[in-house]
Amino acid sequence: MTEIHAGEVRDGAWGRLLATADLERPVAVSWLFGLGFNRSAPEDVLLGLLDFGETGFLYREDLPVGVMDAAVVHDAAPVRAAAAESGRLSAEQWDRLIGATSDPGQRDMFAELAAEQMAARRRSRGGRGVGSAPHPDAMPPRTPEEIEAMAAEVPDIEPAEVTTALWWIGALHENVDAMRRLAASPKLLVRRSVARAPRLPADVVATLAHDEDRIVRLFLAESCDDAPPEMLLEVAAWWEGSLSFPGRPLTHPNFPRDGLLRYADDANPRMRILALADPTSTSAVAEQFSHDPDPIVRRAAAEDHRLSPESLRRLAADTDQRVRMRAWLNPSISAGTLMTLLLNTRSAKHAARNPGIPIPVMRHMATVARLPSPAIKP
Repeated sequence: MTEIHAGEVRDGAWGRLLATADLERPVAVSWLFGLGFNRSAPEDVLLGLLDFGETGFLYREDLPVGVMDAAVVHDAAPVRAAAAESGRLSAEQWDRLIGATSDPGQRDMFAELAAEQMAARRRSRGGRGVGSAPHPDAMPPRTPEEIEAMAAEVPDIEPAEVTTALWWIGALHENVDAMRRLAASPKLLVRRSVARAPRLPADVVATLAHDEDRIVRLFLAESCDDAPPEMLLEVAAWWEGSLSFPGRPLTHPNFPRDGLLRYADDANPRMRILALADPTSTSAVAEQFSHDPDPIVRRAAAEDHRLSPESLRRLAADTDQRVRMRAWLNPSISAGTLMTLLLNTRSAKHAARNPGIPIPVMRHMATVARLPSPAIKP
C-alpha cells in the first residue's frame, strides 16, 4: 500500500484517512468514481483507475490524451469497450483499439462501431447544439435560391418545443450573406438555428438579440461570441446555465461585470448572484449570500472560493442537495470537513471530485480502494 509520507501533505487532518482501518467497500468504490472526474487528478491516478475497471470518466471532454491512448490498448476488454463507446476516439485511436483486439467477433463489432461514429462525426457540421445531417454526403444549399427554398420547407414549431439547430444552417454558419438572409426568416426554427453560429455580423446579432423568442436569445448567448452585453444580462435574469453550455451566459466574454454589485439586494435571486462576479466583490458578499433564503443564491455562494471554511461546513449540510454538492466540491473547504465527507457513503463520490484533495492523498485513496484488503469491509 502507498503511504502518505510526512511533508507530502501539509494539513495533518488527512491523517484520518491514513488511520482508517474499517473503510466500507461502497465508500472505496465511490472514491474511484469521483477521482475519475476530479480535474486535478494526475494522469497516473487515472491510469490506475482503468486497471481497476473504473471507466466512467472516459466520457470526459477534458480527458488527458494519454489516458485514452492507454485505454484503447488496455489488457482488459471491458476497458477497451468503454473507450469505444465513449464516442471520443480519433481515427488513429480506433485503429489502435481494433489492432489490440484479438477476438475476431469483437474486432468486427469495433470496426462497425468505428465506422458509425466517424460517419456521425462527418454528418455533424456545425458543432455543439447543431443537429446531424441525414447522411455523410448530404450537401447544404449553395445559392440564395436554394437557401430560400430549404427555409420555406422548415416546419413551424411551438416556442415551447425543444430544438437543435438545423444541420444545413449549421453548415452555412460562416456564410455571412446566408446568415443575414436567414436571420430575417419568419420561421422560428430557422432563427434559432442562425443563433447557434459562433460568429455573426453586427446587424444580424442586433436582430436576433431583440427576437421575441427567448430561446433565440438564449442560443445566441450560449453559442455566439458576438452576443451583446445587455442581452446577456437579460438572459441571466432567467437562465442559470446548462450542462451543454456550462457557465453561459455568465462566462461569456462579453458579459458586463462592472457595476454588478448593484444587484446584491435584487428581488430576483438570479440577479442577486451576479454581484459575486463584480471585480470589486469581496468575501463579505459571498458570506452574506451563504445565508440567503433562496437556494439559488446559496448555491452560487457555495461555489465561491472566497467563502470561509466555517461557512462551507455549514453549506455542506444545507437542506438543498445542490447547495450541499457545490460546497463538497469547493477547494476552500477545510481538510477536516472534506475528510468527513469522503468517509460518508452519501457524499464520498462527490467529495472525491474536490480539486483541493492533495495529489498524494488522491494516490493513496486510489490504492486503498483497489486493494482486496481485510481493512475494507464488504
